[in-house]
Amino acid sequence: MTVQDPAPAYGNDVAITGIALRVPGADDVNAFWQLTAEGTSTFRSVSRAESERFGYTSAQIDDEDFVSVVSALDDFDAFDHDAFGISARDAALMDPQHRVFLECARRALDDAGFGDVTGLKVGVFGSASSSTYLTGPVRAAGLWDESDLNFSAMLANDKDFLCTRTSYALGLTGPSVVVQSACSSSLLAVHLARQALLHGECDAAIVGGVSISIPHLGGYLKRSGSIFSPTGSCRPFDRTADGTVKAHGAAAVVLVRSEDANLQHVYANVAGTAANNDGADKVGFPAPGVSGQAAVIRSAMASAGITADKVRYIESHGTGTLLGDPIEIRALRLAREGSTKSCYLGSAKANVGHLDAAAGVMGLVRAALVLEKGVIPPLAGFSESNPLLDVGEEVVLPTEPVDAPWLTHAGVSSFGMGGSNVHAILRRRADARGRQVSPQGRRLVRTRHWVGHPRHTRTPEVSKAAGRATESARSVSLPSLEELLATVREVLQLPELAAEDRLVDAGADSLALIDITAALAERHGTALDVAELERIGTVEKLFQTHVIDRTSGKVGPVDEPTRRHIARQPRSASDNAVHITPPRERTLFLVHPAGGTTTCYAGVATHIGEDVGVTGLAFPADFLGQRITMRELAASYLATITGIQPSGPYLIGGYSFGGNLAAELALQLEEAGETVELLVMIDSHPPHAYTSGACDEQAYVAAFPALLSTLVPGIRFAEDVRARADARGILEAVEHPAWPESVRNEFARFFEIWRENHGMLKRWTPDRLIDCPVLIIEASEPEPEEVLDCLSISPSTVNEWSRYLSRAPQIIGVDGDHYSIFRDLTSLRRIGEILGQAATQRELVR
Repeated sequence: MTVQDPAPAYGNDVAITGIALRVPGADDVNAFWQLTAEGTSTFRSVSRAESERFGYTSAQIDDEDFVSVVSALDDFDAFDHDAFGISARDAALMDPQHRVFLECARRALDDAGFGDVTGLKVGVFGSASSSTYLTGPVRAAGLWDESDLNFSAMLANDKDFLCTRTSYALGLTGPSVVVQSACSSSLLAVHLARQALLHGECDAAIVGGVSISIPHLGGYLKRSGSIFSPTGSCRPFDRTADGTVKAHGAAAVVLVRSEDANLQHVYANVAGTAANNDGADKVGFPAPGVSGQAAVIRSAMASAGITADKVRYIESHGTGTLLGDPIEIRALRLAREGSTKSCYLGSAKANVGHLDAAAGVMGLVRAALVLEKGVIPPLAGFSESNPLLDVGEEVVLPTEPVDAPWLTHAGVSSFGMGGSNVHAILRRRADARGRQVSPQGRRLVRTRHWVGHPRHTRTPEVSKAAGRATESARSVSLPSLEELLATVREVLQLPELAAEDRLVDAGADSLALIDITAALAERHGTALDVAELERIGTVEKLFQTHVIDRTSGKVGPVDEPTRRHIARQPRSASDNAVHITPPRERTLFLVHPAGGTTTCYAGVATHIGEDVGVTGLAFPADFLGQRITMRELAASYLATITGIQPSGPYLIGGYSFGGNLAAELALQLEEAGETVELLVMIDSHPPHAYTSGACDEQAYVAAFPALLSTLVPGIRFAEDVRARADARGILEAVEHPAWPESVRNEFARFFEIWRENHGMLKRWTPDRLIDCPVLIIEASEPEPEEVLDCLSISPSTVNEWSRYLSRAPQIIGVDGDHYSIFRDLTSLRRIGEILGQAATQRELVR
């Protein structure tokens, strides 16, 4: 039985006023139209490494039935959870389908001009493919299994919550309905949304679909009888057609009653829709049916009040399968029986592949653009008609773009496996008097530019008047001890959370001095030289004489036992061990990041717990300029570690570069017959991210300003900073803060160590699989692209570490980017808690 239109109170047409999409090769409407108009296909070969990344084994990849072709999104896993008020933990649990659908819904509203939906009933009708995120990464992380009724994981992954999650996040109060009918799901959602609008159940409706299948981002295994192409192509209606290719992406539209639409921002009108089912009138359950398809097309035309002669373009289901294409052509000719006009066919699947639950709305978008532009695009990949098709003269398969200002109506077909058929009729937009307007050659794309809020409040600039009054640092009174300690606490992120007094011995790290003196200069309007702090000592001396009461936040003197402990710690240049805490039951050895200092671990250590001590491994000054290898450096650090702890089991780790070096340490400890109980890598790029490109001296100089900007918030440079030839020149171009020469010298040394260590990474990969438990802590936001591009660091994810490990790692996300996770107090606390739980073999709390 065909679902008929209601007796509407507002007329039959609903308008498409907003479109958003993320599909292979296109992140917006203009980019999608360009690839469509050019007849471009987005199918590409996938590397073995990518296939392995998404879970395929060597045996599967080597199988003759493995097809290494994908049509995939870029950055499918990227998501700005803060923009939607979603916590990092909930975002990490969310299926990427839910994330991308939510983003497309918001962007579609923006495109439609809905900046504020207060007082409007906005409905959400959507469709998604089955979750492979729940059964893949979420299960691999130990957050779900088949017997686990994990409420959070269910909410974040199940199809049922796709639309209600969007309604909640965007504050939408209309009907919120998930629609599932296989490949026709999202066009069926359009049909139901149109009915809801015509019945007055909502004032506007977001309709969309999404399909991201994580394993198939790495290719697929062809199977006999499958709809998927054994050659990795999709050529609907062509002689060489042998199936389709799985596509990954999403699309969403905003529908309103046509009488309510802003006519300047209408892509096309949905004039009629219909839905039915084949029933048993076909050769088998998964097979398509001629009579059902023909009937639904006729019903949709009747719903729009037109005859077949009006519909001169059909956005077909067009899968390119041996069974489906002939049946679709037969059904179309049967539905158009008696028509005297030719009809052109198109298929989005020829461009981007089969979007499964999102295929229907994708076809709607393509047809709407055809009407808006007045151009019928070529059928991508088509050269010669399949002889099994009885196309006749009235069905045209275009091989070139066709100017079609005469085109007033278009049809959209979507047929779900199992027999749920849907067809929609689109009408070119009309003016206020109901007259159809000429196709638009150009359209202004409206979008919302998400602006992130800084995680830290930056100290306001010192006024020029204050600067003039403090030309001489010595003419200004120095800060009090309490003021200095407050600065130290903030810079080193020493929170007031522990139950009792605790010493944090950061050592005499150069970077700590730089950070603290820069912060003082910022706050007191003066360039305070390190030497001018002699009355209260260096950072190291400061921590030898004072501690912070974590409960009260007050500063008090160090007790005698602690003072004796500090006095016993080695401080020679050749000894790179920095004892960040006094000895405890167990010791976690943390390797420095590329800059060579261990200051970043001071704030983390306060949250690890009483049972785990932290010893940092700083870069030895006498190694600078020696061009040593990662293996040589690791061997030196190994001697330091075993000098402190002669035998295992060992707890080792590091941040960024330090994680990579810790991985080499793990290999050398295992080779020596020792047990590595835990290897921790904190936001460390996998080795191939570095080795993929070369890097010369000028590349490091070019990247230095961007790196300084991440380390010193609020830094300002002279306009010609990019023209400076070396690191010293870059530092001389720093206009704010007003650094003294001693601070510039420290940063120059920092640059040399950073460059030295980064060069080691360019020349290193593990020589065998790492065989120990691995915990990876991942920042939720990426490192700045400018630094990555300058240093030829290829885009990667921590998941790609798997190719160097003999067992799956445990991956836990932390809010922030590569640098802010060690500045933000919440992130520091979280890292410390994770390390403490892992080091004591307690269950990790996510």
